[in-house]
Amino acid sequence: QNTVPTILQYLNYDPERAEKAILFGSLIPLLLYTIWETVFLGVINPSTLDSTNMEVINVLGQIGGTTVTDLVEIFSICAIGSSMAGASVSLVDFFVDAIGLIPNEEPKLISEQTIQGSRVIAAALALGPPLLISYAFPDVFLTALEEAGLLGGVSLYGLLPALCLLSLRSNNSSSQIESMTGRLGGGNITLFAILSISAALILPEIAHLMD
Repeated sequence: QNTVPTILQYLNYDPERAEKAILFGSLIPLLLYTIWETVFLGVINPSTLDSTNMEVINVLGQIGGTTVTDLVEIFSICAIGSSMAGASVSLVDFFVDAIGLIPNEEPKLISEQTIQGSRVIAAALALGPPLLISYAFPDVFLTALEEAGLLGGVSLYGLLPALCLLSLRSNNSSSQIESMTGRLGGGNITLFAILSISAALILPEIAHLMD
């Protein structure tokens, strides 16, 4: 979801092309993940595993040797890298917009050097602090994921998008909203439903963290 604005920008804000890109871009990793699960579950005998301590790389290494272990590590690096690539590009684009690094002028009037320099600054602001924090505290990601994974995920992908759309609709006339392509069906009722479901998911998590 956080890559959608970037996808729209690269596709010249064409909603139909963006929908196809998101659909097929999601189906490709789904296919690869299905193949991965099929291979793993097909070569492993569940009766020989300790369900409480199941390390995928170790188990596959015992069956296929070091070659399989190396291939699994390469696959894991590619999976992490592809995920980081999309998130990093979208985060850099967010900093470019949020800080206003690129002047609000016609694209033809902005030099290529200005654009590239602005993106370098945005990349440093977006990726520098997480790099330093992860270097200083190597386990911070797993800790944050364990303590506030649901809270952060639902807030980013449930609460904030719905609130942004409600704000956008309240600041535009009904005629402008009706003319927008690729709108979410159901109007404000759908958005309030998303807010309600998101709140129902994160309130128990907040209560748990406050205990």
